[in-house]
Amino acid sequence: MLHLERMKWGRIALAWLLFALFMMGLVYGQAVSRGAAVHWRTVVLSPLLHSLLWALLTPVVFALASRFDLTAGRRGLLVKLLVHVAAGVALTVGYRAVYVLVLRLLAVPGTEVSWAAIVSSLNVWVPMYWMLLLAAYALEYSDRYRHRSLEAARLETQLVQAQLQALKMQLKPHFLFNALNAIAALTGDDPKAGQRMMGKLGQFLRVVLDHSDAQQVTLEQELQFTALYLEIEQIRFSDRLTLCYEVDPETRPALVPSLLLQPLVENAVRHGIARNPDGGTVCLRATRQGERLQLGVYDDGPGAPGFDGAWGIGLRNTEDRLRALHGAGASLRIDTGAGQGFTVWLDLPFITTA
Repeated sequence: MLHLERMKWGRIALAWLLFALFMMGLVYGQAVSRGAAVHWRTVVLSPLLHSLLWALLTPVVFALASRFDLTAGRRGLLVKLLVHVAAGVALTVGYRAVYVLVLRLLAVPGTEVSWAAIVSSLNVWVPMYWMLLLAAYALEYSDRYRHRSLEAARLETQLVQAQLQALKMQLKPHFLFNALNAIAALTGDDPKAGQRMMGKLGQFLRVVLDHSDAQQVTLEQELQFTALYLEIEQIRFSDRLTLCYEVDPETRPALVPSLLLQPLVENAVRHGIARNPDGGTVCLRATRQGERLQLGVYDDGPGAPGFDGAWGIGLRNTEDRLRALHGAGASLRIDTGAGQGFTVWLDLPFITTA
């Protein structure tokens, strides 16, 4: 935690400078109110040295806040508290000793060097350590909140991009042209099939719009949406496209990114089925392995023997969305080879709304 940017260290330095100016005014006001002589070395040097020493100790306190994080749960909390109590006393004693010795060397009037004076001042300056500790956690909380806000905005952007990509990739002119051509052809040869395809196309459009506000949906919903797309393609390809679903029932409530599978099955149809005169099979698989959800999109096409790991936009966007939601807890893997078909495997945490 507390990976502070250069700008924040600048703000911290500015805060201590303002503190020094405040202390200068306070020391001057106290001297005047008592009718005492105003020693400018006392008024200026003393507050500046206070602020300089605490500014130098600030990174140390922040490091201790990170190493012995009081916000990380109850485990070891008592030990962490004892460490901070000891550190607060030790740093304050060290700070006060250096402060008094430096002022003594500079011959600042009113400087005391006795250990009794140093110890008696602990009740005033030890709280400064705890104030810095609170400031460290406040800055960390602010950083986390800002990061979550930016991440949420990025996820919203990626969701919109995924929706637009679904509309562009699946409803782009060639898809609509092929679908409408197939409907027109079927209307003459097989009117019922043409009507069925038109109905599926309407449902497909409606589901895309219904997904517009959801970042995550259940796998059941995602499969329903993907099935609509595949059914449209199945009507278009007739008996050239065979569909296969190997989905464990217990995986259906799992949450997955909205519009996750459709770009993958589009790739399977385009590259594995459309180019093969004999057609082929597209299979969707879902299994649960402990607390992991594994999804697979497979086609039994010619495969990609020359595949070098260079992913297209669809695969790259899919992996980016998984990482944005789950970080290193999700992954995408490709299995392919000459005559072995093409499989995209997704591995992500098994999470439900319950």
